[in-house]
Amino acid sequence: MNMPVSDLWTFSNEPNYRLVSVTGEDAAQFLQGQLTQDVLNLKENEAKWTCSCNYQGRVASSSLIIRVPNGFGLLMPASIAETEINRLNKFVLRSKVEIALLATPITFFATQEKESAKISACPAIPIEPMTVYHGNSVIVVRLPSLAANGFSAKFVAFGKLPDAMENGKKASNMLQSALIEEGIALIDKPEALEWLPQFLNMDLIGAISFSKGCYTGQEVVAKTQHLGRVKRRMLLGTAQVENPDEGTEVFMENEPMGRIIQSDGDKFLFIIRADYLDSEFTVKGAQISKQQLPYDVTIPLSKI
Repeated sequence: MNMPVSDLWTFSNEPNYRLVSVTGEDAAQFLQGQLTQDVLNLKENEAKWTCSCNYQGRVASSSLIIRVPNGFGLLMPASIAETEINRLNKFVLRSKVEIALLATPITFFATQEKESAKISACPAIPIEPMTVYHGNSVIVVRLPSLAANGFSAKFVAFGKLPDAMENGKKASNMLQSALIEEGIALIDKPEALEWLPQFLNMDLIGAISFSKGCYTGQEVVAKTQHLGRVKRRMLLGTAQVENPDEGTEVFMENEPMGRIIQSDGDKFLFIIRADYLDSEFTVKGAQISKQQLPYDVTIPLSKI
């Protein structure tokens, strides 16, 4: 991987995220029965969003899935990684699968699109969102490209970056902010087993396959989608308050209507009742300014 780097690039160390590997002869089939994504049809150069559920269809974890040597890698918050490994191990039984928490360094890096275009010939920089470069020592995923803090070309790398990249600006913990702006909730441990996938907009970002076979929680997830039972949705907002922490209640006319599930200081993702999507909300007494997501927040109608 050989790429020129200027100070227009910013590189952020991401210790709050971990890569969980699921490898072995039966890894694909095992994950096909555990995740909402169609793992068997995941291509080598693709990245997808996905989640795992319990039997009640509640999300145990949400993640970015990629292929790694002899299996798959799942990017998820560090707070939930070990818990999810222990939970998934209960389903391994006799499958030839090994689930591990990797020490792989994770780096988010970003720049303006025009700067990225200067090195578009470099194979280590994927051109299309949600595509993957596999190198000898690093895997690079191009993330969706809604501008985040002035950046319009965003990437996450797993493994050691080339020394040449040390010329870029240094930062830390930028990945969550980028994901929040994309309307992607990789949930932390406090939100585990609280929400159906659709309440986290997982169907709107392609994280759920409705044509694959059975997986844990599939019956509930499918009925929620096809019977018009998506009762809650996730929105992006900002408010002039200090510390709109995860778990803070959101109100409509003094009535609790939902809560913040992920926050990055000045912006946050919050879940509210789907029949009040167009309403005005407050948090800690301050008006919430709803921000545009890069996808339409719609409600699936019953197919029956």
